[in-house]
Amino acid sequence: MARSFNFSLDEKPINVSLIKCNPVLEVLANELTVNVSSVDQVSSNCFTLIIDDKKKTVWWARDDDAIYVRFDGRTHTLSYRDAISASQQAGVSDNVIKADMPGIVVKTNCNEGDSVKLGDVLIVIESMKMQISIVSPRDGVIKEVNIAANATFEKNAELISLEEKE
Repeated sequence: MARSFNFSLDEKPINVSLIKCNPVLEVLANELTVNVSSVDQVSSNCFTLIIDDKKKTVWWARDDDAIYVRFDGRTHTLSYRDAISASQQAGVSDNVIKADMPGIVVKTNCNEGDSVKLGDVLIVIESMKMQISIVSPRDGVIKEVNIAANATFEKNAELISLEEKE
């Protein structure tokens, strides 16, 4: 099964699917298939690719909001909401933080009755071989912690409930 990612390239949506990895990386990008047969890192922010038998030198830089990629004489802005950032806010309503993917709890950093602030790390989960910090979406008080360390959970499981600070 292909893995898919959604990007924004120069503010236009692009869906990228990895079709196969061996012997050549086959990528489907907005219904256009390309084959990447070689990737060589030249420096920390430059690499060369062989894409459909054509050599491309690619330079990149990153800031908080985007990755800037330069090739073929043009600089492109690539925006991607990585899994960690997405997971930090996915499944969050006003009062309930739900899991947006199945996983296991690595660590809990809060208990019922604790006061928390926007951005505080409430729990650390592991999903898809990544450790992800789930942060508080706002200031509040922990109403319920529905999961403990080493417990597994399914997608949409209610992990933590918040209530307004009094």
